[in-house]
Amino acid sequence: MSIKNCQFIIPGFSSELALKTFEGFFETNEIYGLYNTNKISINHKNVRLKQINIESEKDIEEYILSIRDNLKNIVLVNFAACSIDGLSSRYSSKDWDTTFNINVKSNFIFSKYLSPIMIANKWGRIINISSVRSLNGAVGASAYSSSKSALIGLNRSIAKENARFGVTSNILNLGYFDSGLFRKFTPERKAKYLNEVPSKKLGSYKDIYNAIHFLISSDYTNGSVITIDGCME
Repeated sequence: MSIKNCQFIIPGFSSELALKTFEGFFETNEIYGLYNTNKISINHKNVRLKQINIESEKDIEEYILSIRDNLKNIVLVNFAACSIDGLSSRYSSKDWDTTFNINVKSNFIFSKYLSPIMIANKWGRIINISSVRSLNGAVGASAYSSSKSALIGLNRSIAKENARFGVTSNILNLGYFDSGLFRKFTPERKAKYLNEVPSKKLGSYKDIYNAIHFLISSDYTNGSVITIDGCME
């Protein structure tokens, strides 16, 4: 089953992983790619780019109102993420708030303003992107881990609220992927992370594409956390 005539709304579209993942949807769908500071340059008739501050509820509301008339089959994929490392005993409240604003609150706000449109259309898909660190934690990642963990409760509640209207909400829980961030690590750090994966290889954007394709196609998969991590330790 091919995915056609959907409107993908993608906060965090500027990440390399997001760009590669959604290329396969360009030809037969409309892509509303949102970015904050990392400007994107894409020339495709179905891709509409917009710079937006996702920490601002007002900005999100105004943006959705501006495109509302174009939205019939909405797929919201919350790819935006913030990771500010630091030991919890020395962590600033400002960094904590920023992390939660981007990783949790923005997901809530997008869902808040898009869910009524999905409900009116009797169809919609919400896909939140989390991390294996949401369950495992990591030294220096208390804010990131707990914010990604918070998505599980948010996702489950939204899924139950909207299920009877044909709207589903699910989480993709990601491990280590072949992307720009991983390539910046030192060889020692790369080796350490790869050692946690039994296959000793990284995930590909194709794995995420296939999972999103499945979630769009499935009417009954709802409130789920789908882990794509190569069976990490």
